[in-house]
Amino acid sequence: RTQWRDLAESLAQRFHVMAPDLLGYGDSGKWRGDPADLIRDEAAAVRALAAKAGAPLHLVGHSYGGAVALCFALQYPGILKSLTLIEPVAGWLLTGTRHRGAYRELKAIADGFRRHFRAGDVATGARQYVEYWSGAGAWDAMAEGLRAYVLATAEKTHHEFAALFDPANAAAPLSRIQAPVLLLHGAETRSATFRILKILEAGLGNARLAAIPGAGHMAPITHRDLVNAEIVRHITNHAA
Repeated sequence: RTQWRDLAESLAQRFHVMAPDLLGYGDSGKWRGDPADLIRDEAAAVRALAAKAGAPLHLVGHSYGGAVALCFALQYPGILKSLTLIEPVAGWLLTGTRHRGAYRELKAIADGFRRHFRAGDVATGARQYVEYWSGAGAWDAMAEGLRAYVLATAEKTHHEFAALFDPANAAAPLSRIQAPVLLLHGAETRSATFRILKILEAGLGNARLAAIPGAGHMAPITHRDLVNAEIVRHITNHAA
Protein backbone atom coordinates (compact mmCIF):
# COMPACT_ATOMS: atom_id res chain seq x y z
CA ARG A 1 0.00 0.00 0.00
CA THR A 2 2.81 2.46 0.81
CA GLN A 3 4.12 2.28 -2.76
CA TRP A 4 1.01 4.19 -3.83
CA ARG A 5 1.31 7.00 -1.26
CA ASP A 6 2.64 9.62 -3.70
CA LEU A 7 -0.01 8.70 -6.27
CA ALA A 8 -2.75 8.97 -3.66
CA GLU A 9 -1.55 12.42 -2.66
CA SER A 10 -1.57 13.52 -6.31
CA LEU A 11 -5.17 12.43 -6.74
CA ALA A 12 -6.61 13.24 -3.32
CA GLN A 13 -7.67 16.83 -4.09
CA ARG A 14 -10.03 15.65 -6.80
CA PHE A 15 -10.85 12.02 -5.96
CA HIS A 16 -11.71 9.84 -3.00
CA VAL A 17 -8.65 7.58 -2.92
CA MET A 18 -8.61 4.07 -1.45
CA ALA A 19 -5.51 1.85 -1.29
CA PRO A 20 -6.70 -1.53 0.00
CA ASP A 21 -4.27 -4.19 1.14
CA LEU A 22 -4.53 -7.49 -0.68
CA LEU A 23 -5.74 -10.38 1.44
CA GLY A 24 -3.05 -11.54 3.83
CA TYR A 25 -0.97 -8.35 3.63
CA GLY A 26 -0.66 -5.14 5.62
CA ASP A 27 -3.73 -4.47 7.74
CA SER A 28 -5.96 -7.09 6.09
CA GLY A 29 -5.01 -9.89 8.49
CA LYS A 30 -4.08 -13.47 7.70
CA TRP A 31 -5.86 -14.94 4.69
CA ARG A 32 -7.62 -18.23 5.43
CA GLY A 33 -9.73 -18.71 2.30
CA ASP A 34 -9.95 -21.43 -0.32
CA PRO A 35 -6.94 -21.32 -2.69
CA ALA A 36 -9.19 -22.29 -5.59
CA ASP A 37 -11.02 -18.95 -5.34
CA LEU A 38 -8.13 -16.71 -4.32
CA ILE A 39 -8.09 -14.05 -7.03
CA ARG A 40 -11.88 -13.98 -7.24
CA ASP A 41 -12.06 -13.58 -3.44
CA GLU A 42 -9.62 -10.67 -3.67
CA ALA A 43 -11.74 -9.05 -6.37
CA ALA A 44 -14.85 -9.52 -4.21
CA ALA A 45 -13.08 -7.85 -1.27
CA VAL A 46 -12.26 -4.83 -3.46
CA ARG A 47 -15.89 -4.79 -4.63
CA ALA A 48 -17.14 -4.71 -1.04
CA LEU A 49 -14.88 -1.78 -0.28
CA ALA A 50 -15.91 0.01 -3.47
CA ALA A 51 -19.58 -0.38 -2.56
CA LYS A 52 -18.98 1.83 0.47
CA ALA A 53 -17.73 4.61 -1.78
CA GLY A 54 -20.93 4.48 -3.82
CA ALA A 55 -19.41 5.72 -7.07
CA PRO A 56 -17.81 4.35 -10.26
CA LEU A 57 -14.16 3.42 -9.85
CA HIS A 58 -10.84 4.21 -11.40
CA LEU A 59 -8.92 1.02 -10.59
CA VAL A 60 -5.13 0.59 -10.59
CA GLY A 61 -3.18 -2.63 -10.07
CA HIS A 62 0.42 -3.78 -10.45
CA SER A 63 1.86 -7.30 -10.89
CA TYR A 64 -0.26 -9.74 -8.85
CA GLY A 65 -2.42 -6.76 -7.90
CA GLY A 66 -2.81 -6.13 -11.62
CA ALA A 67 -4.07 -9.68 -12.08
CA VAL A 68 -6.60 -9.05 -9.29
CA ALA A 69 -7.63 -5.76 -10.93
CA LEU A 70 -8.13 -7.56 -14.25
CA CYS A 71 -10.23 -10.22 -12.56
CA PHE A 72 -12.25 -7.48 -10.86
CA ALA A 73 -12.86 -5.73 -14.18
CA LEU A 74 -14.10 -8.98 -15.72
CA GLN A 75 -16.41 -9.73 -12.78
CA TYR A 76 -17.75 -6.20 -12.24
CA PRO A 77 -17.24 -4.31 -15.51
CA GLY A 78 -20.16 -1.93 -15.07
CA ILE A 79 -18.71 0.02 -12.16
CA LEU A 80 -15.38 0.98 -13.74
CA LYS A 81 -14.67 4.43 -15.15
CA SER A 82 -11.11 3.49 -16.03
CA LEU A 83 -8.62 0.71 -15.46
CA THR A 84 -4.83 0.85 -15.20
CA LEU A 85 -2.92 -2.44 -15.38
CA ILE A 86 0.81 -2.33 -14.72
CA GLU A 87 2.34 -5.60 -15.89
CA PRO A 88 -0.43 -7.85 -14.58
CA VAL A 89 0.96 -11.37 -14.16
CA ALA A 90 -2.21 -12.97 -15.54
CA GLY A 91 -0.61 -16.25 -16.54
CA TRP A 92 -3.98 -17.74 -17.43
CA LEU A 93 -3.93 -15.64 -20.62
CA LEU A 94 -0.85 -17.47 -21.94
CA THR A 95 -2.66 -20.29 -23.68
CA GLY A 96 -1.94 -22.04 -26.95
CA THR A 97 1.28 -22.71 -28.82
CA ARG A 98 1.74 -19.06 -29.80
CA HIS A 99 2.42 -18.11 -26.17
CA ARG A 100 4.19 -21.31 -25.10
CA GLY A 101 7.57 -19.66 -24.45
CA ALA A 102 6.11 -16.91 -22.28
CA TYR A 103 3.99 -19.46 -20.41
CA ARG A 104 7.00 -21.67 -19.67
CA GLU A 105 9.08 -18.71 -18.53
CA LEU A 106 6.54 -17.40 -16.04
CA LYS A 107 5.37 -20.85 -14.94
CA ALA A 108 8.96 -21.85 -14.15
CA ILE A 109 9.24 -19.00 -11.66
CA ALA A 110 5.90 -19.87 -10.09
CA ASP A 111 6.63 -23.59 -9.87
CA GLY A 112 10.12 -22.96 -8.52
CA PHE A 113 8.83 -20.84 -5.66
CA ARG A 114 6.08 -23.31 -4.83
CA ARG A 115 8.53 -26.23 -4.90
CA HIS A 116 10.96 -24.50 -2.55
CA PHE A 117 8.12 -23.44 -0.26
CA ARG A 118 6.86 -27.00 0.08
CA ALA A 119 10.43 -28.16 0.76
CA GLY A 120 10.79 -25.63 3.57
CA ASP A 121 13.38 -23.54 1.72
CA VAL A 122 11.41 -20.34 1.29
CA ALA A 123 14.47 -18.10 1.08
CA THR A 124 15.76 -19.80 -2.08
CA GLY A 125 12.38 -19.57 -3.77
CA ALA A 126 12.02 -15.91 -2.78
CA ARG A 127 15.50 -15.09 -4.01
CA GLN A 128 14.75 -16.63 -7.40
CA TYR A 129 11.52 -14.77 -8.03
CA VAL A 130 12.79 -11.44 -6.66
CA GLU A 131 15.86 -11.64 -8.90
CA TYR A 132 13.77 -12.72 -11.87
CA TRP A 133 11.92 -9.42 -11.63
CA SER A 134 14.68 -7.13 -10.36
CA GLY A 135 17.98 -8.65 -11.49
CA ALA A 136 20.87 -10.52 -9.93
CA GLY A 137 21.74 -9.36 -6.43
CA ALA A 138 18.33 -7.79 -5.80
CA TRP A 139 17.52 -10.15 -2.92
CA ASP A 140 20.71 -9.35 -1.03
CA ALA A 141 20.25 -5.63 -1.72
CA MET A 142 16.77 -5.55 -0.17
CA ALA A 143 16.35 -4.01 3.26
CA GLU A 144 16.39 -6.64 5.97
CA GLY A 145 12.87 -5.78 7.09
CA LEU A 146 11.50 -6.16 3.57
CA ARG A 147 13.18 -9.55 3.13
CA ALA A 148 11.66 -10.65 6.42
CA TYR A 149 8.21 -9.52 5.24
CA VAL A 150 8.56 -11.44 1.96
CA LEU A 151 9.41 -14.58 3.93
CA ALA A 152 6.60 -14.02 6.43
CA THR A 153 4.00 -13.80 3.65
CA ALA A 154 5.40 -16.73 1.66
CA GLU A 155 2.37 -18.96 2.25
CA LYS A 156 0.08 -16.43 0.57
CA THR A 157 2.57 -16.00 -2.27
CA HIS A 158 2.59 -19.79 -2.70
CA HIS A 159 -1.18 -19.68 -3.35
CA GLU A 160 -0.92 -16.60 -5.55
CA PHE A 161 1.48 -18.33 -7.90
CA ALA A 162 -1.04 -21.15 -8.34
CA ALA A 163 -3.94 -18.75 -8.86
CA LEU A 164 -2.15 -16.91 -11.66
CA PHE A 165 -2.50 -19.96 -13.91
CA ASP A 166 -6.03 -20.95 -12.90
CA PRO A 167 -8.05 -21.28 -16.16
CA ALA A 168 -11.22 -20.42 -14.24
CA ASN A 169 -10.04 -16.81 -14.32
CA ALA A 170 -10.49 -16.84 -18.11
CA ALA A 171 -14.19 -17.68 -17.95
CA ALA A 172 -15.26 -14.15 -18.89
CA PRO A 173 -14.12 -12.70 -22.25
CA LEU A 174 -11.93 -9.60 -22.29
CA SER A 175 -14.61 -7.90 -24.38
CA ARG A 176 -16.67 -7.49 -21.19
CA ILE A 177 -14.39 -4.62 -20.20
CA GLN A 178 -15.60 -1.48 -21.93
CA ALA A 179 -13.86 1.07 -19.70
CA PRO A 180 -10.71 2.76 -21.07
CA VAL A 181 -7.63 0.77 -20.07
CA LEU A 182 -4.05 1.96 -19.64
CA LEU A 183 -1.54 -0.90 -20.04
CA LEU A 184 1.77 0.16 -18.50
CA HIS A 185 5.09 -1.66 -18.62
CA GLY A 186 8.75 -1.07 -18.02
CA ALA A 187 10.62 -0.77 -21.30
CA GLU A 188 13.21 -3.23 -19.95
CA THR A 189 10.75 -5.74 -18.50
CA ARG A 190 10.55 -9.49 -18.96
CA SER A 191 9.18 -10.86 -22.22
CA ALA A 192 6.48 -12.93 -20.48
CA THR A 193 4.72 -9.95 -18.92
CA PHE A 194 5.05 -7.93 -22.12
CA ARG A 195 3.36 -10.78 -23.97
CA ILE A 196 0.47 -10.66 -21.49
CA LEU A 197 0.07 -6.95 -22.15
CA LYS A 198 0.03 -7.51 -25.91
CA ILE A 199 -2.72 -10.11 -25.45
CA LEU A 200 -4.69 -7.57 -23.44
CA GLU A 201 -4.09 -4.84 -25.98
CA ALA A 202 -5.46 -7.07 -28.74
CA GLY A 203 -8.44 -8.30 -26.71
CA LEU A 204 -9.61 -5.06 -25.15
CA GLY A 205 -11.56 -2.61 -27.24
CA ASN A 206 -10.34 0.57 -25.58
CA ALA A 207 -6.75 0.07 -24.43
CA ARG A 208 -3.53 2.07 -24.70
CA LEU A 209 -0.09 0.49 -24.22
CA ALA A 210 2.62 2.71 -22.76
CA ALA A 211 6.26 2.07 -21.77
CA ILE A 212 8.26 3.55 -18.92
CA PRO A 213 11.80 4.20 -20.26
CA GLY A 214 14.60 2.38 -18.47
CA ALA A 215 12.26 0.54 -16.12
CA GLY A 216 11.57 -3.11 -15.41
CA HIS A 217 8.71 -4.92 -13.72
CA MET A 218 9.03 -2.90 -10.51
CA ALA A 219 8.53 0.43 -12.27
CA PRO A 220 5.98 1.76 -9.73
CA ILE A 221 8.80 1.67 -7.16
CA THR A 222 11.94 2.34 -9.23
CA HIS A 223 10.36 4.92 -11.58
CA ARG A 224 7.52 6.13 -9.40
CA ASP A 225 7.21 9.67 -10.76
CA LEU A 226 6.97 8.56 -14.40
CA VAL A 227 4.45 5.83 -13.57
CA ASN A 228 2.32 8.12 -11.43
CA ALA A 229 2.25 10.79 -14.12
CA GLU A 230 0.88 8.28 -16.65
CA ILE A 231 -1.76 7.07 -14.19
CA VAL A 232 -2.88 10.57 -13.21
CA ARG A 233 -3.15 11.53 -16.88
CA HIS A 234 -5.24 8.45 -17.66
CA ILE A 235 -7.58 8.94 -14.72
CA THR A 236 -8.12 12.65 -15.21
CA ASN A 237 -8.73 12.19 -18.93
CA HIS A 238 -11.58 9.83 -18.11
CA ALA A 239 -12.97 11.48 -14.99
CA ALA A 240 -16.07 13.01 -16.57
